[in-house]
Amino acid sequence: MIGRSAPPTHPTDAELIGLYETMARIRRFEEKVYDLFLQGGMPGTIHLYIGQEAVAAGVCAALRPDDFLTSTHRAHGHAIAKGVPLDALMAELFGKAAGCCRGKGGSMHVGDVRIGAVPSLAVVGAGIPIAAGLGLAFKRRGLGQIAVCFFGEGAANEGTFHEGINLAAIWDLPVVFICENNLYGASTRVDKVMRVADVADRAGAYGIPGVVVDGNDVVAVNAAAAEAVARARAGAGPTLLECKTYRHGGHSRSDPGHYRAAEEVAGWKARDPIATHRARLTERGLAAPAALAAIDERVQAAVDEAVELARAAPAPDAGELLRDVYWEGTAAAPTPPRPARRDGRRRAGATRKLTVVEALREAMREEMARDGEVIILGEDVGVEKGFGGAFTVTLGLAEEFGHERVIDTPISEAGYAGLAIGAALVGFRPIVDLQYADFVFCMMDQLVNEAAKLCYMSGGQVRVPIVVRAPVGATTRGAQHSQTPEAVFMHVPGLKVVAPSTAYDAKGLLKAAIRDDNPVIFLEHKLLYGSKGTRVERGALSPVGEVPCGEYTVPLGVAAVRREGGDLTIVATMLMVYRALEAAERLAAEGIEAEVIDLRSLAPLDADAVLRSVEKTGHLLLVDEDHRICGWTAEVAALAAERALHHLRAPVVRVTAADAPTPFAPSLERLWLPDAERIFAAALELVVR
Repeated sequence: MIGRSAPPTHPTDAELIGLYETMARIRRFEEKVYDLFLQGGMPGTIHLYIGQEAVAAGVCAALRPDDFLTSTHRAHGHAIAKGVPLDALMAELFGKAAGCCRGKGGSMHVGDVRIGAVPSLAVVGAGIPIAAGLGLAFKRRGLGQIAVCFFGEGAANEGTFHEGINLAAIWDLPVVFICENNLYGASTRVDKVMRVADVADRAGAYGIPGVVVDGNDVVAVNAAAAEAVARARAGAGPTLLECKTYRHGGHSRSDPGHYRAAEEVAGWKARDPIATHRARLTERGLAAPAALAAIDERVQAAVDEAVELARAAPAPDAGELLRDVYWEGTAAAPTPPRPARRDGRRRAGATRKLTVVEALREAMREEMARDGEVIILGEDVGVEKGFGGAFTVTLGLAEEFGHERVIDTPISEAGYAGLAIGAALVGFRPIVDLQYADFVFCMMDQLVNEAAKLCYMSGGQVRVPIVVRAPVGATTRGAQHSQTPEAVFMHVPGLKVVAPSTAYDAKGLLKAAIRDDNPVIFLEHKLLYGSKGTRVERGALSPVGEVPCGEYTVPLGVAAVRREGGDLTIVATMLMVYRALEAAERLAAEGIEAEVIDLRSLAPLDADAVLRSVEKTGHLLLVDEDHRICGWTAEVAALAAERALHHLRAPVVRVTAADAPTPFAPSLERLWLPDAERIFAAALELVVR
């Protein structure tokens, strides 16, 4: 039932005419794009906005220029209404270098962060927690900005809908969630997948207002949006605004829409938002037909000019292929870091012994003191007299920096991953605390499809400086609390992967990761934390070690040689470094000197360090706690085969965890894990065979 909307505001005559022109720009642009696709003149696919123009026009007219929006795959209308120039938008659809995302985003990823249009996301519901993250940042900054999130009714059945709106609700974040309910998720009618008649009814579960408005009436949409925006800007929290509307065409260019009854389509087209508003303007004497016709002509001319400019624009050059995979500083950063306070209590040059836990905690403390926009998000990270996270790493930081910077979240991994991304897009540097690395798979879409790709598909407009801290390793906790999933993230361009083995590296690498302008997966082995008396010492190397009191960082992508040797190269990470060193000591007793390399970073990978050592030793043994198939050992073995085959005197050998889930029984876990005995035996056979 349509009609539960906010009381109408009273826009001026000029504003009413402006709403018409915005809708006309969207309609003419979309009609032209459709024609071009039918002619085969555009690459890719399209999801047209024709029929829904009143929503984008009405909502965006209620925004300030510095407000931000997130959008979905049907994004052209939102981009135009927010102010993305038609020529830049058209060039993007043509895949040209002059496009708003330099031709790297295409139809489903358009935007311009300079005017607050975050490049749109093609994954249904992905922008909802990201918008909450923008709201979190805006609330902390206190400048009155808000975030608006557009999504379709299909997203209301995604987990991110629940997680993102709940996060915004519990913290009263300045976000307006706009559900454009066009009745169909692709070809599936909404009443087949929802028991409630209105998506807005779900707002009550989060304790926020839910408003239904006629999404084909631009004035009604504008009035409802203005009220929700004012509420958010005043600090009263989010609103879920459902706009009942209808797309005139199919889901995408290849969809004829035969699943919809002809009578239904005709009925909605009879309530066309542009025709309805045009009639309102003429009937009330606000605009003569000739004046509206002049607007139509002006808009059509602008669209035609955009097409000509886009066609004439050059395609991206070959150098663009690998540019923007990582942030390169090619565009202005949204907001510079804001200093918090300087910590001068430590004496330069002094050192003291710290566990890995203590080193990690100190790294975060120093970075939070250095930069007021470093925040921590996670479960149980800041509870008063609480955990400090599952392994006490954040213990005491909430008391020192406040709960607005050390933020306890619900159990909503996808939600607070998106929250971190949204905050990072506008200059914050969030640290995401996972209780166990296994739970990272709950946030994979946010990390792999959003965090890793936003810089690239935006054409270098945005950076995503987040760090995801993830405890790894088998510790008799079974298959879902023991994984070491680094290989999954190595495979994703745009992510960096770090794996320290000592307290010195844990602190220095974490500080470097926090300062990095790219998303970093930061793996921490539970048996190296040292918080429960665990000691894994080999010779001079120990996870409990001397850590400088003064300022330092360890660069990402640089391996460390933990032991010199000329007969064999052993490459390992984290706990396996200590297992490799133990095996190396036994090998030395057999007259075999092994060189042990601690990779420290897996992406970027220090290939040169491995190749230099192989050139010297002629033998390569790779040790990993992860599974054998498609693990990082396979990548390094391929690297050696491609670039050092003429130096190898024997095939590369790998010692890894078994290709089975981590077993719980201690006896089976010992068989599953690589140990010094297996490494020793493999090395001995490799060198003396």
